[in-house]
Amino acid sequence: MSLDYDRFDPSGCGFPRPRVPVLAPLTPAQLAAPRPEPGTARRHYARGRYALQAAYTLAGVGPGAPLLAPAYHCRTMLDGALALGAEVALYPLTPELHPDLDGLRRAAARCRTRPAAVLATHYFGLPRDIAALAAWCRDEGIALVEDCSHALIEADPGAPGRAPLGRTGRWAVSSPYKFFPCPDGGWLWAHGDAPLPETAPRPATLGDELRGLRLAAGQWRHPATAPDASGVEAALAALGPGDAGRDWLERGGTTSADYRGQDSGRAGLRVSRWIERRTALAPLVERRRARYAQWVAELSGLAGIRPLLPALPAHVAPYMLPLLVDDPAALFYPLKRIGMPIWRWDDMAVSDCAVARRYRQGLFHLPCHQALDDAEMAWMTTAVRAAARQAPPRTRETSG
Repeated sequence: MSLDYDRFDPSGCGFPRPRVPVLAPLTPAQLAAPRPEPGTARRHYARGRYALQAAYTLAGVGPGAPLLAPAYHCRTMLDGALALGAEVALYPLTPELHPDLDGLRRAAARCRTRPAAVLATHYFGLPRDIAALAAWCRDEGIALVEDCSHALIEADPGAPGRAPLGRTGRWAVSSPYKFFPCPDGGWLWAHGDAPLPETAPRPATLGDELRGLRLAAGQWRHPATAPDASGVEAALAALGPGDAGRDWLERGGTTSADYRGQDSGRAGLRVSRWIERRTALAPLVERRRARYAQWVAELSGLAGIRPLLPALPAHVAPYMLPLLVDDPAALFYPLKRIGMPIWRWDDMAVSDCAVARRYRQGLFHLPCHQALDDAEMAWMTTAVRAAARQAPPRTRETSG
């Protein structure tokens, strides 16, 4: 099957390497005595995208058995279903990234055949309300796959009236390398009577393991000069005209460039599991929550930008800070040109969801990981505030 994709090519922009790491590097302070393995049944894959493919396979997704997926997505969330030859139908979301259940029903009705599974995502590690969606799936006999790739499942005990993250769907998937400083990893979790694949993921080769050790060594944080927040405003003001990149439409696209068929069904690296089990959980959660709260406080009241999800529920560990920007071009290009670490999902399947269309380029993902130091946070927050103040007047006038 294929989809049309809105894509952004930044290759002509000449953006420098980010001056602050997007994901947490490995530091001795993060390591501790090994934690016990969770009791819940699970399997370890090379990446979350391959764990998702395993979940889709168990749910029966394939030719004649579509997947319903959220319209706002990383392209790798769809790769496993497309690799299985399935139709993928996109359902809309609310501005807070909860499933739009009426829109989901309409998306299901447009499928050529009955959907086999629904993918529900907890964006940025913050629980989204999927209770009504889960009830609809039960009534319709459709499997619910819970996407916790942005979530730290082990850190969330749930709250009154809400199941812990990853415990609502028949299967859940997580991406530990987004929280732990390890080179790869994706977990497939099964709940209730949901089975795991009969065949365990095939072991990584010796060559894979050696490459993993080199990657882990490369993630070890070396002393470096912290960026100086005092020069940010001058650096932004001194920028001249730059290339705006190329936004284009890919028709009939299938799996993304990040999907490697040879890695489907492969186990994650041993070094990744070693690092994951020996990373101290409590300080990781505490520091991520503190950096997230710092972002929210530092950006409060600025015209043209706002944290999309400012309220941080108890216990959860955020993945990144989602920042909604009214005029993305006015901030994205100058910030990237001074080395700001910004992720966006600007390679996305086309849908009729207004939220996904706006968030594709207008929702910035900013790091809040546990290894950030005070100087790095000061540089990043100062840069975003300065860029917002220096934005053209039309940006401030149209903000709301």
